[in-house]
Amino acid sequence: MLLEAVAARRRVALDVRFVANADEAHSDLKGGAADLVFLSYDDCLSLALIDGWAGLGVVFPVHGGILDLCGRLDPAAAPRVGIDTDTGYARALRLLLRGRLGDAYPRVQWVKAGATNLRYGALRDGTLDATLLNPPWSCRDGITRIAALSGAAPILRYQGVVAALRRSWLDHTGHAALLAVFCEDWLDVLSSLDQDRTGSVAHIAACYGLTEAEAEAVYARIRRDDGLSGSLDFDPAALAGTEQVFTADTGIAVPVERPWLLRPPRQ
Repeated sequence: MLLEAVAARRRVALDVRFVANADEAHSDLKGGAADLVFLSYDDCLSLALIDGWAGLGVVFPVHGGILDLCGRLDPAAAPRVGIDTDTGYARALRLLLRGRLGDAYPRVQWVKAGATNLRYGALRDGTLDATLLNPPWSCRDGITRIAALSGAAPILRYQGVVAALRRSWLDHTGHAALLAVFCEDWLDVLSSLDQDRTGSVAHIAACYGLTEAEAEAVYARIRRDDGLSGSLDFDPAALAGTEQVFTADTGIAVPVERPWLLRPPRQ
């Protein structure tokens, strides 16, 4: 919805497409099939520190996790928990479930169920017992939210999705100016959400086929502290939170200088 609103301003021509999972997002970014990719900060750490890709640029935050563990968890059973890939949010989910399930954690059955919309469908049809969902899926009627990812011990702050690109693309003539226009329109779209709550709720309902109550729940969820960022500046505490999750899962220390973080160009 937000990207469509940016495109409607007609200052930047956007060709928006969705991916089946984070692995495809990695491939599109590194291979040049996409110029700007919205993916988790944890996945960016994987690209930089596991793949050793020096061409990565991370330019601005999109949201602070905005994910809820949804479904049901029966520690006495062997819950089927859906993930996209082994990286990204799966690292944080493993940490969260270790804390919630304790000795029952080894009984978790991990299911690679694809992107959020696919996991939502699997949760509704009973193929999964629990998974992480973001709005609008997490706010649909019939979905039980167990806990928010960010703010739940031991994950007190978390950087979720970021905008990433190839440094070589940004260095090309005219691309920095193009990105600056995109960023300006992106912030304007986010600002409009606050300026017109009633209109925004109606737009959310129409865009995603939601009831008014569901759309109200989506709006409230995206305005929470772990919701849409509303700024081009990173929250150091949120970056550190995701980095701690990454290091705990991989044993790889994150360098203090973070060479992949770039200041977004401004008009």
